[in-house]
Amino acid sequence: MNGDVTGAAPPSWFVRAIATAGESRFVEVKGCQIHYLRWGDPRRPGLLLVPASGGHAHWYAHVAPLLADQFHVVSIDIAGCGDSGRRATYSTEQIVEEIIAVCADSGMFEAAMPPVLLGHSGGAQFALRAAIAHDSKLLGVISIDGLRYTRLAKDNGVAILDGPRPTPRPAKVYASFGEAVSRFRLSPAPQVPIGHAYIVDHIARLSYRPVEGGWSLKYDPAQILALTLSLDIKDRLATLRCRAAAVYAQHTHIADETVCDALDAVTGGTVPVFVMPETSHYPPIDSPLAFVSVVKALMLSWIAERRRNPDGLSII
Repeated sequence: MNGDVTGAAPPSWFVRAIATAGESRFVEVKGCQIHYLRWGDPRRPGLLLVPASGGHAHWYAHVAPLLADQFHVVSIDIAGCGDSGRRATYSTEQIVEEIIAVCADSGMFEAAMPPVLLGHSGGAQFALRAAIAHDSKLLGVISIDGLRYTRLAKDNGVAILDGPRPTPRPAKVYASFGEAVSRFRLSPAPQVPIGHAYIVDHIARLSYRPVEGGWSLKYDPAQILALTLSLDIKDRLATLRCRAAAVYAQHTHIADETVCDALDAVTGGTVPVFVMPETSHYPPIDSPLAFVSVVKALMLSWIAERRRNPDGLSII
């Protein structure tokens, strides 16, 4: 398992966060039960978190409580992931409906301030698509190392997402829970060593379900067919009626040193684009406290600007 090989004990902030379990809820969306976790006061501004492709709501369970002091935080299991139901086929349009349905079911649209969507990796694609379709209902959308803007030679996802899509193979079954957890890996593999083994271990222990013959990931491999390169999304950012931001990791496979200038050129500099230093493709895992600070800074600036200019649609 990728992680810190020192075996150091988890820090106190992590222990407290994990002890603050999110409320588990379900909402039905077109015949499929969609699961989500929520933390914080529903009257506060909403923040809905979309995990990376194949991930689940508990990928954010160690950072959600740190955000819940100022926001109403929800982490979703999209269909085919985590504790949500599975569908015969998956599409971006259905996932967008699931995201908006969870916002509604959790009460985010009833709060005084519209919610913000945040997606990481493949989840950013779904969060951005939801914002494009429902921008008038939202305060903003944040992409965490998930917005592709060009085809890079080092991007291992290009060949997968841009070529013929073979039928996904069934998820592997492990004989025991212990074996399953020991084989858990972050995919794609981080480009630099990733610390915080206690976070990866916590995610791993909530990533498997009992099946015939043993234990398997809580993930339907067919769900990946809903993902595409989505290079068109960047061209929509500047015209969104809600705020938007694109955050990248320094050590990422989907961007290089040109990313800030390239997206500034596309958006006319109206969308914040920046890089988190010394971070892998997994900022919520290897830089969790910096991740929390970045999210708070963006959201609180948007909230303050909205309160100063409640009828304005400027993107800052």
